[in-house]
Amino acid sequence: MLKAHNVCLEVDGPGDSEANASLHLLREVSFEVPPAHLVAIVGPSGCGKTTLLKVVTGILQQTDGELLWDGRNLSEEEDLHPGDLGYVPQFSIAYDLLTVEESIASAMALRTQLAQTDDFLASLDYILEITGLTHLAERQVKVLSGGQKRRLGLALELVTDPCLLLCDEVTSGLDPKSEREITDLLRVLSRGHPKRVVINVTHSLASLDAYDSVMVMYQGVLTYHGPPHSMTHYFGVEHPEEVYLKLTERSNGDWHESWEKYRETYYKRHGFDGTRVLPEDENAAVPADGPSRTTVREKRTVVSHEALPKPHVDVIPEHHEFPPIEMPSMVLQLIELLKRRWTIFRRDKAQVWLHLAMLFGFPLLVVIFALDGIKPLRSLSTHQEDNIEVEYRQQQQFASEQLKAGGLVSGLVMLQVVLVTLMASNNAAREIASERLIMEREKLGGLHPFAYVGSKVIFLGLFVLGQSLWMGFFVDLVVGGLPGDLIIKLALLVLASAAMTSVCLGISALSRSPEKSTILCIYLVGFQLPLSGAVLTLPDWLENWVQPFIAAFWSWSGSLSSMRSTAFFDAVKRVTDTDLVTPGIAAFVLFVHVVVGLAMAFIGVQKSQWDS
Repeated sequence: MLKAHNVCLEVDGPGDSEANASLHLLREVSFEVPPAHLVAIVGPSGCGKTTLLKVVTGILQQTDGELLWDGRNLSEEEDLHPGDLGYVPQFSIAYDLLTVEESIASAMALRTQLAQTDDFLASLDYILEITGLTHLAERQVKVLSGGQKRRLGLALELVTDPCLLLCDEVTSGLDPKSEREITDLLRVLSRGHPKRVVINVTHSLASLDAYDSVMVMYQGVLTYHGPPHSMTHYFGVEHPEEVYLKLTERSNGDWHESWEKYRETYYKRHGFDGTRVLPEDENAAVPADGPSRTTVREKRTVVSHEALPKPHVDVIPEHHEFPPIEMPSMVLQLIELLKRRWTIFRRDKAQVWLHLAMLFGFPLLVVIFALDGIKPLRSLSTHQEDNIEVEYRQQQQFASEQLKAGGLVSGLVMLQVVLVTLMASNNAAREIASERLIMEREKLGGLHPFAYVGSKVIFLGLFVLGQSLWMGFFVDLVVGGLPGDLIIKLALLVLASAAMTSVCLGISALSRSPEKSTILCIYLVGFQLPLSGAVLTLPDWLENWVQPFIAAFWSWSGSLSSMRSTAFFDAVKRVTDTDLVTPGIAAFVLFVHVVVGLAMAFIGVQKSQWDS
């Protein structure tokens, strides 16, 4: 049984004055829900329905009051095991490019160890059957209708056979037929487990007769919790649709006090404590604005909750006995995440072609500027010509060659670095932000943040190695060999790509939307060239503050420093006034960028952003 006693949620208000010091999103909400029970939470927009559901889920922590499950205080003791809780948010929580069967199988692999047992297929078939998705198992999520996606959302939560199933507006936006079908499915699911409680937040009042009870919220307080057929009598209206208008006639405090006065009577009368007292007239329910006009006879009959007649005939498939649910290890979760990410990537043809275009197009763009190759610098003769004019022309020619060679080498190295960071930004900018809500749901189900971040590091790491190494080898091969140590230059290209990938991954994890993350990452790449000092030199006082954050500077500077033993180093120095650093220092700073970016990613993944 689920019980709430005086649950409150208070948050800081928008102003500094005492009147705006705090907001009461929930105020003294108390209720009891028996097992095998389906509850609807209804009320006007902004009344606290979803907030109450998130408090029960554990996404939000109440500031006062108690939540109890089977007598265990969830506020003081451990929360429910991830396997005992199912939460279906309003939005879609499945990947469009996976099939229905793949989505459920992936959820099972992330939340249970069934994938390694003989019960895997039987459990999968049962979930498909009970949610009515068997005939859609091979279809991709992107082609499902709204009602079918809601069924899939429920199916994903059934992989652990939860005893508490919480749904946030899973019937909203559906046509009347689909809404009724989903409501009937919720009723079936509430009977599919001897201890299961199913709660659904809904705006619709059309299918309330399918619910065992209805909670009516108004401005953060509970104003009614009882059978659907008694709700209209309680509020003194003829139709459920009139309840919302009726609520506006009194303050939320008055409604709350009235309900607290009659709550115990309703609970005893309608069996919310496991038994039900049947009055002579069901409409003898006490209205909120005064005592009932109908006298309940003193002699009453007590019957069990299970013996009550049901308004619906529930056709429930034979219950599948799930084995004890155990969470998979972090390594198993990481492997499953990698398999899923690779499947999604290879099916996204647009992304595949974009990556191929960048992989081959960007190196070609670099070599276009060096089609004539890097011409060797002719050394200036140590023999002094008697003819001053000839000596002057030789010096001028040597200086011109130096400028051209230095500018070309410096430009080619910087262009490689900037294009590699651009590819890195494209790889990571949306990687977490685009699947934020799916990730939040999987975290609630027991996904380890280290497994999630680790899967992103490995997946994106393959792109880092492939793109940067190919860029370095291809350009070096076509132009006939850039001056300097090839191994050092390749290592610094890889580190520049890794640094930008990590930082953009961190931005993606901290951002509230993929659009915002993409814009920030584009800005970050856009400032790499002008702030690197490769083209224009910053004022000394500003350069020391800016350069530590510019990954392109360190890769470019370290690569040019690897040319110290060649004639091109003096040529490069002639075209730049920026102080160059050694490859070792450059590599260390870029490694720090990688660490900072991964720390940002881990912090962002751990941070809850359900409201984004």
